[in-house]
Amino acid sequence: MKIWHNKENMQHPNIQIIEGESSVLVSAPHAVPIVKTVNGRKYTRMAEKRVYEIVEKLNSKKNTWGIYTISEGPLEGWQEDIYKKYKKIVKGLIKTNDINLVLDIHGARRERPFFIDYDFILPHQYKHDTKLEKLFTEKFSYYFPKEKLSSGFYRDINGSGYKTLTYYTRKYLKKPAMQLEINKKLKDDDVKFKKLINMLNDFLEDYENTIAGVQQK
Repeated sequence: MKIWHNKENMQHPNIQIIEGESSVLVSAPHAVPIVKTVNGRKYTRMAEKRVYEIVEKLNSKKNTWGIYTISEGPLEGWQEDIYKKYKKIVKGLIKTNDINLVLDIHGARRERPFFIDYDFILPHQYKHDTKLEKLFTEKFSYYFPKEKLSSGFYRDINGSGYKTLTYYTRKYLKKPAMQLEINKKLKDDDVKFKKLINMLNDFLEDYENTIAGVQQK
């Protein structure tokens, strides 16, 4: 794993960038605990378990680019400082490294009624969205035939998702992006977690080979 330190304006002490050669960027913005304020009261949202591992393992297997948050404790000023910078760094990585897909990884609570939920966030479609969705659902069914895959579960809860990296990437950077919510039950099971990494690796490999038409380096 090679940490990327190329440009000063694309660095932040709480953001880790992993160098890759693939045309895919894998992201995990909630890999650290975050201090949030709701109705005037502060609370700490715990880090999403193992999401940074997904970024690192896909970099190791597929040589994807990676970005995730790091810290030694709960972070304050998340939305105003860190996430704003995070999105700017993603913009820079896309422009300078020919990224043609952003895969944004999140964790979901154990009681959610799905194993994995995926969402493109924006309603209008990009050129390869239909093929991308078909490929992802086929890979999921192959690796997890008895588990539930859902799409857009959080729309009714969180609305349009305009604050997400997926929305930002698709609307403003004009690049395909996909958000994944991965149930804690999957991440807590080492055997299934390994299958998840293999599934995502196969998905991204086939995406580049067949949909994006990228020549492998």
